[in-house]
Amino acid sequence: MDKVSEFLKISQQFRLGHLTTEAPHHLTQEMSHLAVNNLASALHVLHQVDLLALTVIERALPGMWELHQRVAATFKRGNDVLLVGCGATGRLSLVIETLSLQEKRYPGRVRAFMAGGDYALVKSVESFEDRTHYGARQLHDLGFKDGDLLLAITEGGETPFVIGACNEAARIGFESPWFLYCNPDMTLEGLDRCREVLNNPHIKKLNLTCGPMALTGSTRMQASTVQMAAAGLAILHDWPSKQALGDFITRWRESYAQLDFTGLIPFIESEAATHGAKGNTTYSSEASLAVSILTDTTERSPTFSQPAFENIQEAGAPSPIYLSVEGAKTAQQAWEHLLGRAPRCLEWEELNGRINMSVLAGFDISEAAIERRGGDLVEFKLGNGRVSWQRQGLTWSQPLLDKSALTTHLQLKMALNMLSTLMMGRRGFYLDNVMTWVRPSNNKLIDRASRYVQLLAGRRGTQLNYEQTVKLVIEEMDKELEGPVVLRVLAGLGIKL
Repeated sequence: MDKVSEFLKISQQFRLGHLTTEAPHHLTQEMSHLAVNNLASALHVLHQVDLLALTVIERALPGMWELHQRVAATFKRGNDVLLVGCGATGRLSLVIETLSLQEKRYPGRVRAFMAGGDYALVKSVESFEDRTHYGARQLHDLGFKDGDLLLAITEGGETPFVIGACNEAARIGFESPWFLYCNPDMTLEGLDRCREVLNNPHIKKLNLTCGPMALTGSTRMQASTVQMAAAGLAILHDWPSKQALGDFITRWRESYAQLDFTGLIPFIESEAATHGAKGNTTYSSEASLAVSILTDTTERSPTFSQPAFENIQEAGAPSPIYLSVEGAKTAQQAWEHLLGRAPRCLEWEELNGRINMSVLAGFDISEAAIERRGGDLVEFKLGNGRVSWQRQGLTWSQPLLDKSALTTHLQLKMALNMLSTLMMGRRGFYLDNVMTWVRPSNNKLIDRASRYVQLLAGRRGTQLNYEQTVKLVIEEMDKELEGPVVLRVLAGLGIKL
């Protein structure tokens, strides 16, 4: 059976265009135009989309309070709390573990893993997301035991890897695992794997539906923000009452509404110009901020088909973006400073050493990266109640709305999401609010690329059959040419954008 037939045979389980997280946002339909012509307006729109998404945390207060109580009870009886995610949710899970170590809050008893292990912080591991048994296997690798609490986090609510880990935790533990997701139940019930979780009485659900993403389908943005907030507030803080938690959430959102992001404009313009001229940028940060900066920079690769971080063990030019951790003299030291612990990579025999610690060490994010790469330098500083950005004579600082490490990282995450989204928009890496450069590296993304071809063709008067579009997308993928698959398919059809 060829690749097209294989995908179409199972496509009903990966056709996700009906999900809220996959829908275009009504406020961002002119985002590609604004990114080029009016950055102030573009930043305002993104700020408003974030604010709309954050309202879900207030609405979800009863569930968040119950989750916090279960976390507290788990710690009290001497058990551990584990988090699992894939892609953006895996990275946010690791951020929460890192913050628990930085703040010495139950150190070692909050543990997180993502599909593909810590290696996947830098580069997603193909095939892991689509395999439920890999989720269960990594859960056991991390030492999950009866009585531990698992937070299974998936933006769309349909990721097989996360579902596999969640089902396994429900099978072996008396403490119900929690399933955090961002789509209405009724839209997920048509998928067999989702229905199994939603109908399992031994799995607790926390629905965080927060609307469409600012960039269509880019769940690294609003979905992962609200899930990071919900999980982090449950794990990283002590709340005396539901009222105290609710008051904090309301106060923080209202304060976030008052922030001004126009100071990002020269940083967006400068970085877009650098990358447009084939230059590169290195972000330098103290260890306390580094994990969230790493998250945004590495997620630009799958979102916009950008080269992933270069590995010094391989030949090749520097990637457009990289990270350097202040004070780290070696790659091993840099990873330990960033994570607050030694990296955990998968040493499974069948992986043939492709994603183990020796390979991760080739991503040298120590101070040596600055001299090795040359190019432009952006420095991040934390102090005096502010996060400051500096780049070639440019300086911008944003006041922190709260002293907690969680909200500091949430603010930084949202600002970096704005910068990277608008910088790539200025360079033409999406059209309207559609990710034309999406890299179809798994079944979900094959469906997404096919839907984007249909959507953009339809806006220009050409209606395409789904099955035929899938065939064109997979054929284009197999050519392994440079440039975006979505745009190459449209060009091959003679559709002008």
